[in-house]
This record gives sequence, C-alpha cells and structure tokens, in this order.
Amino acid sequence: MRSFLSVCLVVIFGSVLGGCDLIAPQNKQYVLRGYVMGTSYMVKAIDAKDKIDKESLYNDIKASLDEATQTFSNWEEDSEVSVFNASPSTRLRPISMSFSHVLSEAMRIHTLSDGHFDITLAPLIDLWGFGPNDDERLPTALDITEALKQVGQARFLEHQVAKLDQPATLRKRKGTVSVNFSAIAKGYGADLIARRLLRHGIENFLIEIGGDLLARGVNERGKAWRVGIEKPDPEGRSVHLVVPVSNLGMATSGDYRNFVKKDGKRLSHILDPGTGRPVEHDLTSVTILAESAMRADGLATALLVMGEEQGKALAEREKIAAYFIRRTPDGYVTSSSTAFDRLMEEK
Repeated sequence: MRSFLSVCLVVIFGSVLGGCDLIAPQNKQYVLRGYVMGTSYMVKAIDAKDKIDKESLYNDIKASLDEATQTFSNWEEDSEVSVFNASPSTRLRPISMSFSHVLSEAMRIHTLSDGHFDITLAPLIDLWGFGPNDDERLPTALDITEALKQVGQARFLEHQVAKLDQPATLRKRKGTVSVNFSAIAKGYGADLIARRLLRHGIENFLIEIGGDLLARGVNERGKAWRVGIEKPDPEGRSVHLVVPVSNLGMATSGDYRNFVKKDGKRLSHILDPGTGRPVEHDLTSVTILAESAMRADGLATALLVMGEEQGKALAEREKIAAYFIRRTPDGYVTSSSTAFDRLMEEK
C-alpha cells in the first residue's frame, strides 16, 4: 500500500510541464498551494465569480484539509484514526461520518479486489521498513507470519453505517489491530474540497493532493484538464501519456518512487496482504479514473497489488477506467481497460 508520499501525476498547463508545480496565477484564477498529511496540495479554480470572498473560500478549503487530517492522519496523535488505533478496546465505538464514509469505500474495494486492498497493513509496513522501523535486515518467514496475524480488515473490523437513530460504529475484533487510510484518504480530501468549491458556485477547478487529482469542468483555455501520466522512471520525471480529464478523479499508484533496500535487494513499498511480502510482478504503474478521487485512489493501489492480469480482469468486469504500465527487459509495455479507451475517445 502507498504512504502519503505518493506518485506524482503531471498537470499540463498549455505547453508547460510542472511535476506538481504551478505556473504563475492568471486573471480569474484562484491558486492555493500548501502541505497536508505529509504531502503537498494544490487547488486551482477557474473563472471564479468576482463576488466570492477570497478569505471565505480559503477558510473553507482549509477546513476541508483540517477535517481530513484530524480524521485520517496517522501522524497526528489526537486524530480520530490514531485514537482508534491506540485503544486496545474491542467494543463498538461511534465514529464520525467522514470516517464511516471512507471506511465503507475501503471495505468495498477490499471485497472487489479479493482482499488485495487492505487498511490493516501497519504491522507489515513497519516490518518491511516503510514505517518507523529502520532495520536493514530482511524479515524472516516467522516475522511475516506473526505480522500477518494482525492483518485482515474483513476479519478484524466490524463496521456499521449510521441509521436514523444511531451513529456509525466500528470495533476491532483484536485489540492490537490498527488501520491506515494512506491509500485512500488523499483522494477523499480532494473530494471534500470539491464540495466546498461547488458551494461557492465554482464549477471549473482542479484539485491535487499528493498526486491524486479531482478535475471538474474546463481549464483556463476552456478545454478538459490535461494530466500527464508519469513515465515510471526512478531516475527522472517525464510524461508518458497525456489524459484529458473532466468531472473525474484520477490517481496513479506505482512502485518506482518509494522503495527500500535490504541485504542489497530493492523492495517495493507495495505490499501484498496475502503473502505479507512486497509484490514482485512486473506491473510498475496503474492509473485509475473514477467518479471520485477517493475511489480512484483506492482502486489504483488495489489493481497494482493484484498485477496486470488480475487487475485488468477486475477493471473489465467492473467497467473501471484503468491504464497499466509493465516493466520488461526491452522497455515499458502498456495496456488499458475498455472503459479507459472509451474515455480517451470521448475527450
């Protein structure tokens, strides 16, 4: 699964390419940049109405980011997820609507992917050196077996959505189990901001958090936003494919930016919940376009863990717009789902 430091999609403004940077703000545009949940964010609103109060808009965007951080950040000790993780209690406890909403989507993707997407991977993340553990040794088979005893969101999490007279609730069936929303929370943060912008009457915008995007309407040239899928090259940054995006969320998950070396072996940070080990297949990047940034975020990770054959089969069955880049000795090989091809034709 991914950390909050994610693969970066490349936003293309006219002929200017900029990793996750911005060109200078122009007339009728609001551009806001900053940092949240351990990564960067950018909001660009086009043709915003003159009557909109800039301070009010900024405060609303900040409120969305604060809500996402206070709910899902594993780095904040008093966040809702950190408090839940720290408690050894196995009793039902009320959770916020935001927590419940994202958890429901995580459960949906977990089921769709036959468990390849899992938010209880913290023991494996730490074991393989993607958490606070900086042990340079490879884990033993026994280490992995013990860590897997704490992994499995379907086994260890019991979630009830809110009813008319009852709040949403969650309990863990084992007190030591913890959850990590890093593979889905950034997308949800983008969705939250989008709702705030729409309330202000802004209908043309692009939101990016840690490489995950939500685009609505058109860019400053009156056309669909153009987003570049990055070439999966750990040595540099370049655009592999340009995708027109409008009224969709978009996310890429890849194994080429975040990895560790143990005993001289390069290990991907993409972990398989079934084996407890980093994935070893040759699929290096998956890009998803979906109706929300949250869904695109989670599905990108799920399909990358699954590998190209299983991931593409899921994409075809569920009509998911997916683009795959596979690493081979002769270079990169790409493939895409029918839904992705149709989106490219429509734009």
